[in-house]
Parts: sequence; C-alpha cells; structure tokens
Amino acid sequence: MAQINTPSQALIGETFLVSGTTFTTGPTTTRIKVEQVGGGGGGGGGASAAVSAALAGGGGAGGYAIKIFDVTPNTNYTYAIGAAGAAGAAGNNNGGNGGNTTFAVGAVTVTSFGGSGGTGSAAGTTVAVTAPGAGGVISTNGDANAGGEAGTAGIRLSGTVGVSGGGGDGRFGAGGIELVAAGTGSAAIGNGAGGAGGSVLNASAAAAGAAGTVGAILVTEYEATV
Repeated sequence: MAQINTPSQALIGETFLVSGTTFTTGPTTTRIKVEQVGGGGGGGGGASAAVSAALAGGGGAGGYAIKIFDVTPNTNYTYAIGAAGAAGAAGNNNGGNGGNTTFAVGAVTVTSFGGSGGTGSAAGTTVAVTAPGAGGVISTNGDANAGGEAGTAGIRLSGTVGVSGGGGDGRFGAGGIELVAAGTGSAAIGNGAGGAGGSVLNASAAAAGAAGTVGAILVTEYEATV
C-alpha cells in the first residue's frame, strides 16, 4: 500500500458514499485515497414440508480495494455503488448476487466485485449441507485488492435440528448471524455484507433469507502543502 501521509500533504476530510454516481473533489484537493467494497449477497430461502427442516446458505460479502489517485481540484469523478443482493424468497430459492462497486480516475477503474447469494434449501429430514454464497472475487486495479468473505453453509441434522448459514463480513459491515430457531434470515449490518439464510424447522413456515447490503466507497481527500 502506498504511503500518502507525508509532511507535504494535509488531510482535508472524508466522504462516505452509498449512493450517487459522481464525486467532486474540493477546491484544493490534489490526491485522494479510495476504499471500496462491492455489494453483499442475499441469503437463500428455505422450503417447508411435514416433519421436515430446511437450512439455507448465507450470502457472501463484497470484495475490497484501496487505491491512491493524484487528482485535479474541482473535478468530477465517476463511481458506481454495488447493489445489495436480494433476499431469497420463502421456499427453495437462492439469494441474489451483490453488484460491483467501481471508481474511475482517468483510464483507471477500480472494481470491487459483489458477493454471491446463498443457496436455497429444500425441506427434508436427513443430514444435509446447503452451500453458502462465495465472497466477491479479488478486486482489480487497486493498490491493494482483496476478495470478500464467503457466507457460511446451512446445516440440517434432522427434521427438527439445524442451523442456517450466516452472511459474510466485510470492511464496512457485518453479515447476518446464523439461526438455530425457525425464521427469516438475519439482516446484515453496514455495507457490503451478506444476508443470512432462512431457517425452517419441524414443518414451520417456509422462510425467506435476508438481503445483503449495498456496497460503499470511502474517499479521503488531501491537499499539497509545499
């Protein structure tokens, strides 16, 4: 990671972006640090049947990147915030994938990929593992690039016992927690995190997963002082 906190530069401020498409640098800004995450994947849904259980997988977190750019004051730079992955509907339905977050300066576009949705679960009584969503693949064009954390698997031990999958954690958010009781998947907190999978136990109602959360970009501005 490049070092930018030198005596020749002064911190101006930070802006946390979760919507919009254009960032305008300040009148004295000459350098920015961009940290960003893709959108989190949604948790899968679980189906219901007599004396049965369904434990869906959790969604993956979005990937992360950090990049330092030299920029021009009072100039617009384009970005996109990765959308949240949709919750898997009640029943054996997969969660949706999170969207990609991007920030562009000149010919360089940093991309942080969204996490994928958790797998839905059919009802049953035998031991089964339901796959989670993968974290977003490794980001591109940052000074440092990382993938997102995967969700955790849903695990059915019998028609009455199991745990749903939790969502992946991210740089700016925490995934939804696993469920050991029947219910809708737990919601993620913050940005770029995965939603938990739904839980059906002993023929309880079909359960939806939880949506992931939208991506985010943290822009830190600096000015030259010499």
